[in-house]
Amino acid sequence: MSPFVRTLVDINNAYIFFCSSIYLGMFWSLHLFWFPNYPSTLNLDNYYDAIIPQTTLATKFFFVTIPIMAVAILIMLITEWKSPLMWVPILWIPGLLAPVIIQQAGIESVNNQFIEGVESEAVLQDLLQEWMYLNDWRWIILSIMWGVTMYFFIAKSRRRYWEKQAA
Repeated sequence: MSPFVRTLVDINNAYIFFCSSIYLGMFWSLHLFWFPNYPSTLNLDNYYDAIIPQTTLATKFFFVTIPIMAVAILIMLITEWKSPLMWVPILWIPGLLAPVIIQQAGIESVNNQFIEGVESEAVLQDLLQEWMYLNDWRWIILSIMWGVTMYFFIAKSRRRYWEKQAA
């Protein structure tokens, strides 16, 4: 592989790491800083402003970045085919699909109920619990995928280092 093509492949793979890092940061922030406070601080008067504008912006952002990431994963799969790290892009296929499916199949329904307006504190608390539970699944999946991606870069770096040492 030419140095130019190798650089393009590295940039492609770095984009996957960039997206997984954004995902990781967002879900860890939710899990550590916002979720512990939501049940006791959100109420019928303030839940909308604490959830909907942020989720709307995140949805718009990931609507652009995730399809590009899917293409980058396909490129990674092609370039790593038959290599010892081929399992990384293969694992990324369900690792990217599962959070999207959770979003589309579960979280969107809860978001729509938030947008339509919640009129009962009990319903709000139930929706918050469901919303946080579904997002916790994405947090777990994306934390694992970030670790997989970090492993990929460490393994690549070590392999290149040892190849240079042997030369």
